[in-house]
Amino acid sequence: MSFAGSDRGGQESSIPQEAALLAEINDLKETLDAIRSGGVDAVMIPGPDGGTLYTLTSADRPYRVLVEQMGDGAATLAEDGTVLYTNQRFADLIRAERASLLGRDLAEIVQANNPTIMGDLLGTAPGMTAHHELALIHPDAQRTPVLASATGLDLDGTIVRCLIVTDLTRRVEAEEQLRLTMEYAPIGLAMESPHGRFVLVNPALCRMLGRDAETLQSMTWKDFTHPDDIEITADLLANLIAGNAPSYSLRKRYLKPDGSVLWGDLSVSAVRNDDGSVRNVIAQIVDVTEQVQATQMLAESKENYRLLAENASDVVLRQDPDRRIKWASGSVAGVLGWGASDLVEHVIDEFVHPDDLPMFGQLMASSGPGGSTHAEFRFRRADGTYRWVAYRTRLKADEAGNPVAVVGGLVDIASRKAGEAKEQERLDELERFKRLTVGRELKMIALKKELEHLKKLISDDGTDRGNQSQT
Repeated sequence: MSFAGSDRGGQESSIPQEAALLAEINDLKETLDAIRSGGVDAVMIPGPDGGTLYTLTSADRPYRVLVEQMGDGAATLAEDGTVLYTNQRFADLIRAERASLLGRDLAEIVQANNPTIMGDLLGTAPGMTAHHELALIHPDAQRTPVLASATGLDLDGTIVRCLIVTDLTRRVEAEEQLRLTMEYAPIGLAMESPHGRFVLVNPALCRMLGRDAETLQSMTWKDFTHPDDIEITADLLANLIAGNAPSYSLRKRYLKPDGSVLWGDLSVSAVRNDDGSVRNVIAQIVDVTEQVQATQMLAESKENYRLLAENASDVVLRQDPDRRIKWASGSVAGVLGWGASDLVEHVIDEFVHPDDLPMFGQLMASSGPGGSTHAEFRFRRADGTYRWVAYRTRLKADEAGNPVAVVGGLVDIASRKAGEAKEQERLDELERFKRLTVGRELKMIALKKELEHLKKLISDDGTDRGNQSQT
């Protein structure tokens, strides 16, 4: 019994000691919380010779307020990488409770692409700063890309590192968007240095220029620009880099490895630093080779047509649907004596011989879209005389079937008509001769029949039977 009693008495005597210890622990906890929250600038530590005041120089109030309110994450690291302090922004970036980060090893909450990065950050000497890109690891294993800047500080012989982290999420997203844009863009895209060397190229540009990305990145734009286009390109680029223009556009020629030429519409702009200097040049190239070739062929075709129309012996006319002349070839002067401009804005009916006008109007009115009409009539010349011409036309219509123009050609047939007239005269003369000859032959036949009849009237003995019958 005495043993048990003495034991209870020992338990009862320890209760006040435990309560005092718990109270002291609570006081220390509150003090630590106050230090962490920035509410304490100094701590009084009691000793055998009285209390000693310790100033928390690393937790200076203005500094703490600034760090707490800054937009970047901040942390203080011990020399071995232990997290001693973080601001709320750092905890938000890592998506963890702020208190849970204290005392942890930095290597547990960051990920670096290169193992040497951590050693570089934690080995930063006092007064020096190191910069590296890394990722903060979230409790759910997600990551926030950041730019980390570690600065070494010597606090009365104690080395700590001040770590500032800047969120790179938007930049990484923008870079990924740029990468996808360049990857799948149908036009050629490139990022160049101010000196003209390619930093990034997309697959479309590689296909256009017939070279892979590695080859292009070892070249400058001059290496595959047509010699005749180098000077003007260099002038425009120099003007852009000097800040005299925000961008420029140019249609130029590029040389492919097989010697063929690619025509491209080039658009160039500059990305500048804060001081106005050029950081990069962005180039966009659209392949317009087929368009240029088609334009050249059309121009050649128009020129050939013009030369043909101007030098042909026939006259080419273009009229509106109301038969008003809009254009005439220069050959009209040699054929009809008119200058081409003399006919423009006149209705062609004004030059048709009055006797041929009804037939001409009827033929022209019967012409449908896409169909051709042929007429021969007398065209009034500049001197008032008329010349026979053959006129063949075709009516042009738009997609809706509405007539838009009449294109025709006049051929001088005066010689043919003259020949036809002479031939007609010859035929008429032949017909007259024929009628005359036939008439003579008919008379001869009639005379011959009359003679034969007279012969039959004469008898074999010479007696005139006709006279006998009369007697």
